Amino acid sequence: MPKDLNDYLRLYASEMADRIIEQFPPLYRPGDPIAPEIERLRRKPYPAQLVAICGILRRWEAARTAAVIAECGTGKTLISLGAMNAHARGKQYNAVVMMPPQLVEKWARECFLTFPQLT
Repeated sequence: MPKDLNDYLRLYASEMADRIIEQFPPLYRPGDPIAPEIERLRRKPYPAQLVAICGILRRWEAARTAAVIAECGTGKTLISLGAMNAHARGKQYNAVVMMPPQLVEKWARECFLTFPQLT
């Protein structure tokens, strides 16, 4: 019988991980194909950001919505921009982004830093 949370996690971590994977299978696994549009971005996503972008693309194949939820500094803007651009598959598109007003200039700056077609 575990005496605290750490003991519980140590004892049951493997079983918990199996259940999580069973109930929430990953949408993208490293090694799966990557959309070529991601390779054309000026800024290259880190591996974890790439997994998130590809997961969003898979989600959009099955549903009309996806959410990027992560802590500050994890690259949510780049993940969102990369997913939108890859989803368009080289076609022109419009996107609506809802954000607090203090992030508008940051988003605009990151668009110019990320998309090669913007000058």
